[in-house]
Amino acid sequence: MQTDYSESENVIRRLHEITQAYDKGFDYQIEGLLRLGLERFNLDIGILARIEGDTYRIESCVCPEHMPLKSGDTFEFGMTYCAVTCEAEDVVAVEHVGQSDILGSHPAYRQFGLESYIAIPIHIGKMTWGTLNFSSPAPYPRQFQDKDIDALQLMASWIEVELVRLQQEKQLRELNFKLKEMASIDPQTQLMNRPVFMDLVSRSMSQLRRYQTETESALLMLDIDDFRSLNDSYGYQLGDRLLKAFAQVLSRGLRSYDAVARYGGDEFIIWLGETDREGIRVVCDRLMSGLAQLELIDEKLSVSIGICHLKTRPFGMDAMAEFVQPEQVIDVMIAQADQALCRAKANGKARYEFYSDEPVYQDTLS
Repeated sequence: MQTDYSESENVIRRLHEITQAYDKGFDYQIEGLLRLGLERFNLDIGILARIEGDTYRIESCVCPEHMPLKSGDTFEFGMTYCAVTCEAEDVVAVEHVGQSDILGSHPAYRQFGLESYIAIPIHIGKMTWGTLNFSSPAPYPRQFQDKDIDALQLMASWIEVELVRLQQEKQLRELNFKLKEMASIDPQTQLMNRPVFMDLVSRSMSQLRRYQTETESALLMLDIDDFRSLNDSYGYQLGDRLLKAFAQVLSRGLRSYDAVARYGGDEFIIWLGETDREGIRVVCDRLMSGLAQLELIDEKLSVSIGICHLKTRPFGMDAMAEFVQPEQVIDVMIAQADQALCRAKANGKARYEFYSDEPVYQDTLS
């Protein structure tokens, strides 16, 4: 048995159906709402418009194919009926614009010739966001009634609530992204922190083992020479500036697929993927030169570097490699690079040292 809905009940029912279709997206819902309005008012053009300064932009539009209107079209705000609607801060409903004191002399009437028009401002808080409007080149065959205005206000209310919800969702996504970013970045140097670095190195090592040939890479430990003395002599503010400046030197001196993190204090750690010993030397020379060129103090700044040079066998080349996971060897690599760093310090600083004369195989570091 079919239920006999009144016009108002039908609008409410249809609006509920449209607004519950969250899975289909806001654009789909707005198009459905515009079509509902056109059907309800028996008009030709339905528009949700955004107003930004002096610009009127169509966000969503439903109109006959022969009318040259589409989403993204912009007009001078003052040249639209909606300028009058926003000034009125209320529903404007005109059945025959040419006979209207409100819109009959408006420039938009001379330009577009739209005879019937009903619209309402859309607000977010106290700000006018835009308008919801329906119009037609033909005069409206009857007077707009209270139930028409009620239906328009109901549609506008949902749009306002949904715009606020979407705005809050966007702010929440941005906040979550910022919190995630803050959790992965060292706040003083803006480099990635240790946990993120370790995860990246682990994934990179796993990727290298999928190659068909042996590959080389390196893990570097870096320590700014005499950093504590610099802090004592020049103060901690200079130390903070030095850490930030050196972090920038490190970021500029590496390839896009390398990684650098602050390890702690004035120590930094670097992962160089797919590089040989000569490539490692080039990077070390570049980083040492970059620090030396910083003009934060009169003294020449220097850094010492310890290097674990790694060679990785592909899967299947060595039976032991099948059972050695990256997580098992990273700590050993760090320990070896740290030992090499200690030797560099003991041998006069401002230099780099390899842990061994030849690269060590990944599957031996367990």
